[in-house]
This record gives sequence, structure tokens and C-alpha cells, in this order.
Amino acid sequence: MTAAVFQDGRMQASENDSEPPARQLPDDLRSVGPGWHPLLLRLHERLVAVEPGYRVERVTEKFGAARIEVTTTHAEFRDLISDAEQESATTCEFCGAPGRPRRRSDADRGWIKAVCDSCHVPWSQHLILIGHGEVWRKPARPQSAG
Repeated sequence: MTAAVFQDGRMQASENDSEPPARQLPDDLRSVGPGWHPLLLRLHERLVAVEPGYRVERVTEKFGAARIEVTTTHAEFRDLISDAEQESATTCEFCGAPGRPRRRSDADRGWIKAVCDSCHVPWSQHLILIGHGEVWRKPARPQSAG
């Protein structure tokens, strides 16, 4: 069941509406790490205040920052999204602490991710990674007796 909103503000449910409900930011949290989830939820509240039925097309991570694409006719969205993307570059994608774009082991080449100092070492050692919106930890190897 979907809902239609009329100009006078009334909502009417419709059983026959073939278009699926619009995907919004809370529906795409699995695309990025949990450290960015609060940032995206704050952005969602701001976008809904401008256009309740906005549609998110894609949420990704690229070069250590969130990339957010939405379908809208509101020019105000550009500034709101740009601010959130800039904030993501200074927020650890793993834990949400203050961070910065870095490469594993601060190498000259490789994948760039926004990480804090605490998460940088385990990420550099491939002990943590982000998958399906969660931090996955590699199990510790058992100590050998000897």
C-alpha cells in the first residue's frame, strides 16, 4: 500500500499504485559504515523538512567521503548534501569519532577511507572492514603453544 499526498495536505492510501515507495537515506545505511549512520540520519531529517517525498538514488563512499545522490527539484538540497559529504570526510566511517581521509598504513597508494587514529591501525592490518553497514572484525588467531 502506498500513500498519495494532496495539495490540501490530506493523505489517501492507494492499493493500486504500481510505483514502489521512494527509497530514502535510512533505506541505504547498509551502503556505508556505522560511523556515518548518525550523519546520514541527521541529513535525512533536514531533507524531509524540505521535501518529505525525496528519493535517494545512491549512497556510496569514495575517496574517504560519502557520496549522496538524490532526485529532487529543490536547490537547497545541494548545500545540505555538500555539508554532509564534507562532514563525512572528517568522521571515522567505522566508529564516528573525528577522523580524516587516510590510506592503509598511510601508504602513498591504495584505498582511501575516513578513519580515526584508533581505527586506522586495525584497518591497516586488515583486522576490520565495513560490509553491509557494519564493522566486521577478523577473528584473532590462536596463540601457538611453544
